[in-house]
Amino acid sequence: MAMQDASDKLDAKIILNAPSLEELRPILENALKKNFEQVSVDIVECPNFKAPPFSMSGAGIGNDLRIGEIGGIGNLYPSPRTDKVFDLKEICVTCEIPEAFIFGPGAGPFHVVGHNCEMVADANFIERQNNVATKIAEITASGKGYRMSTIDKTGFALMANLAISDGRPNGKVLRIRATKRNGEMNYPESIRKALTAHYGETLVSLAGVFVLKKGKVHMHVMPDFPGCPWKTHEQVNEWLKYFEMNAPLVCTSVLHSNDVGGHKLRLEHTHCFSEHGDAGHYHYDTTPNDVDYDGYFAPANVIYRIDMV
Repeated sequence: MAMQDASDKLDAKIILNAPSLEELRPILENALKKNFEQVSVDIVECPNFKAPPFSMSGAGIGNDLRIGEIGGIGNLYPSPRTDKVFDLKEICVTCEIPEAFIFGPGAGPFHVVGHNCEMVADANFIERQNNVATKIAEITASGKGYRMSTIDKTGFALMANLAISDGRPNGKVLRIRATKRNGEMNYPESIRKALTAHYGETLVSLAGVFVLKKGKVHMHVMPDFPGCPWKTHEQVNEWLKYFEMNAPLVCTSVLHSNDVGGHKLRLEHTHCFSEHGDAGHYHYDTTPNDVDYDGYFAPANVIYRIDMV
């Protein structure tokens, strides 16, 4: 079956009334204090994401953040859509910022790697650069049972939730620090639920990067596609391979306060990578007394809903 690039299949452009950082700061700080023992939320200049511990391709979140919401579970269940692929560079064009820094969680390029895998997109196309440093996590038959690697290809598949910006350094962002979790919600979900509680049916979306400095997390890595369609979502969950992975982890995260507009938004999606080879889809931390989160987030101005399935 011939593969089609669906990167230009724009189904909706959602203009957001992004709140100011000054408005968001106390909302998030007060809410996170109900879930973590120590919390601070400050307005700071975005650190250089090219430098450790991030070591990404772009300098920062920049000043014009957009979110590309691409594909979705409908491209995986009940049967994987292997006839459809996407391209990071073309996504930037569709999101009306062709020279962009683009990052975030998604499904890796099975058509490039040779099998299904997880992805942390990471590419810098600013000033005609073509600096692609996407991380993938794939299941292996030996070692830890999974492997992380970096690829320089722009392709991906199935789904992704991508932050896209001008990538300028030193833009203002929210620094959200939280340690010692004493509530039930994980770090990104705590942030998202704070937005939902305050803004109700008004859609507010954030994207950013956080570092888990200490602790362990429950993650999954998708194996290769099954030979026949799934009959239930429970079968999909059983197909995933789960692991406990170790800090330090660099995590890219996209959050939406709601989907009252019916655009099939993935409300929270976070993928992580590391220098020590741990990588995958973040679920929650497993060592609440030890965790130390340090994140940098900004509100998005626009969501581009691409290939809504």
